[in-house]
Amino acid sequence: MSLGNSLKHARVAQNLTQEEVSKKLFVTRQTVSRWEQNKTMPNIYVLKDLSKLYDLSIDDLISETKAQIHEDEEEKSMNKVNWFALFGVIAFNVLLLSSGGIIVVALLGALWVITGAFILSPVFLLIGLLSGTQVYPLVATGVCAVIFIIGLFLFPLAKKATQYLVNFSIGYVKYNFRTIYK
Repeated sequence: MSLGNSLKHARVAQNLTQEEVSKKLFVTRQTVSRWEQNKTMPNIYVLKDLSKLYDLSIDDLISETKAQIHEDEEEKSMNKVNWFALFGVIAFNVLLLSSGGIIVVALLGALWVITGAFILSPVFLLIGLLSGTQVYPLVATGVCAVIFIIGLFLFPLAKKATQYLVNFSIGYVKYNFRTIYK
């Protein structure tokens, strides 16, 4: 419902004519008519007087208007597809995902594999020692400990890189959606 409709319904609910409202607000009847037809809008001071006259809050007078404006904007934006943007998004994303996206995901996967292997290196050393299949000198044990520590430092880096990639992907999809529907 528009502001004009809200004003008209409020006036009718109070059993007032446009002429009576105009006299109480010191405006012409045509001004009241233009408000109710959405040709013009009353200023904030007049809205305050109208809210007192109709025994409604200003928010009650304009709340349905705000909801209607929001619904109209959503309806317009969802009904209008920018076909050139849709084609451009599809073409660009096919190129992007077939080259750069695959490389980035592969590098991120490699980072996680390396991090996991570094963190699990003491477990592999222990399994080798306990099974007796390998005999590790003291230097190999020290290197294993260093690799484990490097793995612990790589874990937060891998986690941040994954979070960044996920957030970037979500933002990129939202951007493409807005581009297509505006």
